[in-house]
Amino acid sequence: MSEINDIMKILNEGEEKESKISVKEIVALVKEYFWKLWDKKWIIIVAGLIGGIIGFIYAYNRKTTYKAQYSFTLGSPSTGSSGSLGSLSSLLNIGGNSMDAFSGDNVLELIKSRTLVEKTLLSPTVYKGDSITFIEYALICDSTRAKCEKKGKEENASSGIVSICDVSFPLGQERETFTRAQDSILGKIASGFISGNIGAIRKDKKLSFMVYAFSHTDETFAKEFSSAHLKEVSQFYIDTKTSLARKNIETFQEKADSVRRKMDQCFARRASFADANRNANGQMMSVTQWKIDTDIQILSATYTEMLKNLEMLKLNLAKETPFIQIIDEPRYPLANDKMRKLKGIITGGFLCGFLACLAIIGLSLFNKFKEDLEKEEL
Repeated sequence: MSEINDIMKILNEGEEKESKISVKEIVALVKEYFWKLWDKKWIIIVAGLIGGIIGFIYAYNRKTTYKAQYSFTLGSPSTGSSGSLGSLSSLLNIGGNSMDAFSGDNVLELIKSRTLVEKTLLSPTVYKGDSITFIEYALICDSTRAKCEKKGKEENASSGIVSICDVSFPLGQERETFTRAQDSILGKIASGFISGNIGAIRKDKKLSFMVYAFSHTDETFAKEFSSAHLKEVSQFYIDTKTSLARKNIETFQEKADSVRRKMDQCFARRASFADANRNANGQMMSVTQWKIDTDIQILSATYTEMLKNLEMLKLNLAKETPFIQIIDEPRYPLANDKMRKLKGIITGGFLCGFLACLAIIGLSLFNKFKEDLEKEEL
């Protein structure tokens, strides 16, 4: 047992010596490279100054991106339905009151739908007192229209090439009348917005809160477009979820109107019969009068009941209509990633100085490795 203890002591002493040696080597290595960097301090300082200048130029010329962010939740419609509607709805072959087309995370994908983004781009907005489409506003923000006015259309006209300068998106133009060039430009801008400007996430899987954000270099455009886009999404979501219920109400209304027309016809028949047989007597006249009155009573009772059920259908539609409840909405000034000039100088100087240090250390290691190889060859 004592022999084992002696062996363990020897091993522990060896490990302590190795650790002490390694620490000494590390300290010596740090000192060595510190003095190497100190000898090249002017190179590092110059690199830092160059990086600071680059950072200043970048911060000065960089376009600020503004973010319009919404926090919202989905209002779930009630799933219950009125039992009193069962018999009459079945009689008239009317289905349920809601269509569960979208739920949960599907709304996040709906936000990035190309159709809704294009529809928003073609919706109206106000720019300097004039009503234009959002896509025209986007082209103005990107300086595309200004470049077109400066360059003119002579070059493209002579070459026969259709340019974006030759294409406009007037307010109120029907989507079906768009040319191939209009469709191409609209699709390209919409795809760019979907991939680079629009973001939608769920904050937590356990929560129903969602976040929608739209980023753009123009602050006003960012806020106005995000508001219009979210309205389009909300309206499409509501229309889709309630389309079957609204169709049921329209069908029920048509049947109620049909009963009302028949009842009016019966009133007209009774008045006409009374005028034609004002002085007539006999059981045949009484039977005919009774039949007309009976039809009026039946149709009147049916019409009254249908109106009750129609109002209940409308009430159920109001209860089952979903909604997007806005929790937080953007306010001016919008959040932005504006990079201050001082921050650009510090960031650029630090990065370039750090890269210069890495280059000096790497070159030193390479020279040392080269010397070791030459010594081994000798």
